[in-house]
Amino acid sequence: MTEKNPTFPVRLFFSYSHKDQRYKEAMEKSLALLERSRLLKHWSDHSILPGEQISPKIKKEMDNADIIVFLLSQDFIASDECMKEWDYAKRLFNQGELLFRVPIILSECAWKDLLDDDDVKALPTDGRAVAAFADDSEPWNEVYEGIKTIINKLKRNFSPKREFLREMEKTDFLSQHHIKLQDIFFFLPLTCYIPQAKEGQELIEEIINETELLKKKRVLIHGETMSGKTALGRYLFLSLVKKSHPVLHIDLKGVSGKPSKEIFRNEYRHQFNGDYSLWEKQDDKTLILDNLSSAPNLIEFVVFANDFFDRIIITLSSDIFYSYFRDEGRLTDYLEAEIEPLTYRQQEQLIRKRLELSDLDEPVTDGLIDQIENRLKSIDANKILPMYPFYLLTVLQTYEGYMPRGVSITSHGHCYYVLIVSNLIKAGISSSDKDINACFNFAEHLAFEIYDHKKKYSADTFDFNEFVAKYTGKFLIPNSIINRLKHDEYGIITQEGLFEKEYMHYFFLGRFFSKDRKKYQEILEEMGEKSYVPSNYLTLLFTIHHTSDDKIIDDILARTMCSLDILEPAILDRKETKRFGTILDNIEKNILSTDSVEAERAKERERREIRDIHNQQVEPGNEMEDTDGAYLANDFYRILKNTEILEQVLRNKYGSLEKEKVEEIIKTIMDSGLRLVNLILSSEEEINYFAHYIHEKHPDYDERKIRRFIRFISFQWTMAQIEKIVGAINQPEIRDTINQVVQQHSTPAYELIGYFSRLDSAKELTESVKGELGSLLKKHDDPFLKGVLSIRTQHYMNTHHSRASIEQSICSLLGIRYISK
Repeated sequence: MTEKNPTFPVRLFFSYSHKDQRYKEAMEKSLALLERSRLLKHWSDHSILPGEQISPKIKKEMDNADIIVFLLSQDFIASDECMKEWDYAKRLFNQGELLFRVPIILSECAWKDLLDDDDVKALPTDGRAVAAFADDSEPWNEVYEGIKTIINKLKRNFSPKREFLREMEKTDFLSQHHIKLQDIFFFLPLTCYIPQAKEGQELIEEIINETELLKKKRVLIHGETMSGKTALGRYLFLSLVKKSHPVLHIDLKGVSGKPSKEIFRNEYRHQFNGDYSLWEKQDDKTLILDNLSSAPNLIEFVVFANDFFDRIIITLSSDIFYSYFRDEGRLTDYLEAEIEPLTYRQQEQLIRKRLELSDLDEPVTDGLIDQIENRLKSIDANKILPMYPFYLLTVLQTYEGYMPRGVSITSHGHCYYVLIVSNLIKAGISSSDKDINACFNFAEHLAFEIYDHKKKYSADTFDFNEFVAKYTGKFLIPNSIINRLKHDEYGIITQEGLFEKEYMHYFFLGRFFSKDRKKYQEILEEMGEKSYVPSNYLTLLFTIHHTSDDKIIDDILARTMCSLDILEPAILDRKETKRFGTILDNIEKNILSTDSVEAERAKERERREIRDIHNQQVEPGNEMEDTDGAYLANDFYRILKNTEILEQVLRNKYGSLEKEKVEEIIKTIMDSGLRLVNLILSSEEEINYFAHYIHEKHPDYDERKIRRFIRFISFQWTMAQIEKIVGAINQPEIRDTINQVVQQHSTPAYELIGYFSRLDSAKELTESVKGELGSLLKKHDDPFLKGVLSIRTQHYMNTHHSRASIEQSICSLLGIRYISK
């Protein structure tokens, strides 16, 4: 074995039967010539003995080789051990992990049968055996020239090294089978801010795909933690490699010292085959730099790289960008681009893509997508998770093992647990129970100290060092773990000692309270009374998740039933629906669309975006507090938040609660929501009085138009509350229990909610759904009930694929013309 340091390093391994030892010296002479020509860096050989197994050392030599040469003879082919080595090399070659496999024919043997259909050239030329040459030097010269030709091909073969390619393709998500980054990657739009000539003005441009991004020559991309910056850089690398475009990917965390061209050369050798000196002469080279930071010499490295690459794309965190590089004069040529969160439409596309990669034993229907979206919405009802692919895919990962059985419920807190543990492991914490438990115990006490401090002092004066001193006086925890909890990129605690993400604080605070509910019962009861305050609501959610004590659930139920108990739940009989007047007469009866289901679903998700923006503008602030005399408002918001808490209880604990308790929760959600229906303008008399009052104040307004407008508002309010109820109980696993509650009470309002929830939990329209609709239409002659049943069913048909025969039958029931999709 010998080694030198040529300009272009090639590793060669040759294998032969121990009976052909006499040929080894001639082979070594040919390789020595290649070494002296600086074409070969490293070569090794293996003489295979009878009964010998391929050792790990030999496999490693073969794994690392660029060329594997076999000295073929009858003895080689007759040896099982030799053939195992041959088969191993063939597997490496077929998997793309070996560039060249070269048979050298020593003596006449059945080598053509061995190669079969392989497109492999044998040496000497035309596969003539070495033993057939009169002059020994002639065949070995042909071997030398043949391997030299292969090495020269290798120099121009700029293919990526398989090991590095696997690193780029790797994802952080578990699955039932291997999923590569390019399988699941989703390009998030980039918002670019381009300074204009007039001071203070900017032109906003959006980049929506990789093609548009790669048209730019200099781009600086920043985003929040886990927004997909690194994944974007890796995806661009993989995409360019697939197109045989010259590209280099460098993680700046590994770059130190003064900028030099040697960094590019070393990174190239790590990432690609082929001769770097030839590669760098290509045109339109791209450099992708990940994790730009304020570390010494990195900005100088970027400036240095500008002279060698035609295109440079840099990714970094938004915190780093705004702290150090927003006004960096040396980056004025770079276009600033920010990663945007997922829209609802993109969320659906990503869910569909992920489900199609799973081992589902059922088709990915629109109804199945809706079920997943509904769970995502309920898990993050308060929008405390950033909507980036990492978070969405992590939540979806929690369903991975269950989805073939119909997407069973996962715990509300489980997805947050997965996110937090993932961060801890990436920050360098061992995945062992003792280290994770140490981190969790520390974080639980920290969460309570932050909560307690804010409650006592209402000021941002929390002293983390003081807390650490107090904590370490009671518990053992290494300083190294505390430091890793504050890891710059993956830590869960900021340098100031607060939690990096809002959900982390409430997750650990809930765990803290759940461990001694009785001790903190007074605090939890106060939170229950003011559950409309978002911090109380979130703490209660996580406390319920972490505890098996149902006392908190009972308290929430009692407070919900007592809120607005001066009002009766709406029953929506003809007497009540009279207040809507002729509103439905003015609404289009046939809303079946001629557009595709996909187009209608896209429109629906765009409407959700608009509603979210509107709700953010009109909802109370993050810390809405109790107000004297505003008990109606407090009760209203308490019902809304408690409904969300009870929704989570249904999703996560239905299997551990008695059936009676599940029924009580469903009824409480329904009744409290139906009380909200009657909160405003609940009768014809109220509407007439209110219209007359407005007319007296503003005589120019037509009283009939005012009355019509109020009726419409009342109708919208009613339908909005019914949809909130449906969303809260929409749970396929408790479908039968919902039916029982509906049958026990059997008011038009209950039956409407029951049918709507049936639609929302259906993966497609079936004979059963059609039968339920037919029964309701036959039972109720109220135009309001008939109208909303028809509209809701048609909306489902617009946004879901179902069998044409079922849709035709339903259209016949509704008395409308069927429109084929």
